[in-house]
Amino acid sequence: MNQKAHLVGGLILATAAMLAGCPPLTASLIVFGGLFCDLDIVDIPVSSQGVHRRLLHNVFVAGAVGVLSYWVPFLMYWLMGMCLHIAMDMFSSSPVYVLWPVPHRGNQIGIGGWGVSNDSIGSFPVGCLVALLFSAGYLVGTDHFWEVVELGKRLLEYIFP
Repeated sequence: MNQKAHLVGGLILATAAMLAGCPPLTASLIVFGGLFCDLDIVDIPVSSQGVHRRLLHNVFVAGAVGVLSYWVPFLMYWLMGMCLHIAMDMFSSSPVYVLWPVPHRGNQIGIGGWGVSNDSIGSFPVGCLVALLFSAGYLVGTDHFWEVVELGKRLLEYIFP
């Protein structure tokens, strides 16, 4: 996904977190966590293929943030942003190497690459759709989904009396 999709996706999930009662400053960590994954876009010559979608897009980095969130609980929101970012990238045209640097039969295991090019017109809407589904899952998991649906109904009634 392109950076606009990652930014808006993070804002969608942060909004869902705030609707579920998360303080705004804490929810902002979702956005930063979602943008953090692309710091590996700087090509460090670790391999002939570079490190983008490898170095910061894997379960080991996400797991480390998850373990740290045991002692620093608000880092869980950073982790949510990272997981959203990785999920969104799986729907772009290049795979995500979630088990990097662990090889399988001498090759890296790429997951995703299911079709939407980062520079295509579909990248932004697909990214937003993934973020909406991710956010709905978060709201269901925190038992706030129906409250937000009811809030949406009241908002529509206010706009269209």
